Amino acid sequence: MTLIDFIPEQPFLFWLLVSFAAITLVQLIYFWLLFVRLAFYKKAFEESVEASVSVVIIANNQYRDVNENLAAFLEQAHRRYEVVLVVDNSEDGTMELAEEFTAKYPHLRIVELTQSLNWFSGRKFPLSLGIKSAYSERILLSDVTCRPAGNQWITEMMAAMQPGREIVLGYASWRTNSKINKWLRFTAFYDALLYLSMALSGLPFKGIGRNLSYTRELFYRHRGFSSHYTISAGDDELFVNKTATRKNVSVQLSAASRIDQVRPVSFRQWLQSERKRLRIRHYFKNSHRFLIEIYNVSLFLFYAILTALLILKAPWISVAAIFALRLISQLILFGLVQKRLHEKNLLLLTPFFEIFLMFIDFFIRLRLLFSPKRKWQ
Repeated sequence: MTLIDFIPEQPFLFWLLVSFAAITLVQLIYFWLLFVRLAFYKKAFEESVEASVSVVIIANNQYRDVNENLAAFLEQAHRRYEVVLVVDNSEDGTMELAEEFTAKYPHLRIVELTQSLNWFSGRKFPLSLGIKSAYSERILLSDVTCRPAGNQWITEMMAAMQPGREIVLGYASWRTNSKINKWLRFTAFYDALLYLSMALSGLPFKGIGRNLSYTRELFYRHRGFSSHYTISAGDDELFVNKTATRKNVSVQLSAASRIDQVRPVSFRQWLQSERKRLRIRHYFKNSHRFLIEIYNVSLFLFYAILTALLILKAPWISVAAIFALRLISQLILFGLVQKRLHEKNLLLLTPFFEIFLMFIDFFIRLRLLFSPKRKWQ
């Protein structure tokens, strides 16, 4: 049966096939107008005079993380920097261990927080205290569960802080011995696919606090985290969403600028962080939420309509052609992006991981939609 013969006999399937083609077109628009910017991004910042910078890190009862990872931040090749370690109400010996580090690393400064101040939730108060205590105007953020790719991390991130730029977005991934490490790497890549592509398109909407830099003047000009201080998370995403503009953001994607989380997490722990990530999105600017949701909804409809067409036995050549068009575009662009982000051995798993992540996010959204509204803890 040709498509011409198919139209009058089964109009419902015909229009379903047309809808499938239209939804695929929406996906391809994102691929070839948005993701292509990241796929072919080759910006290399010229070396500049090494400006001073303060690396701010929070530790809360993280003796093991400090012991294993702090030295990687203290042994950077950058000549003018300090590490401000905020020890937040720790009772496991983290403070004593940090003091031992100061004997070997004079550029380590410790800020101890011994009282729980509940007008800020989560990391926001200790992070604000660390920024306030920093000597430098340039702030570089990371996490004590992470390690830089090498000793050029600070230099690479600061090279992107060009005149007129106040925010630098870096890439943060995973390098753990967890059984789900490949999954974690995929989710980091898939998240970056959208937020870095949008930033390169002049629509920056978030950053990852494990690898993020901004100026202290920007922080004070926008009154820090005061606009979302009751939300325990979002010290990175919500701050960037509020302060980033087309002109004040740079993106740094060099291999040396990468940060990896090295502490293993379970799938359940990842689910908790994913739920928090999706919940934070509710507080983004409406224009950003609209662009994100158009992509997510079109992705869900793509697979939903594809399933319906297969069940109803629509003309397989037409269905296969449309599906193949998207799949080939996906493999080309996603492969280039993964290469740009220095992620290896993910491409063949990408279509399957994408479907799995789509369903996980769908059920998390349903749960959030029908869950009682609760204040952030």
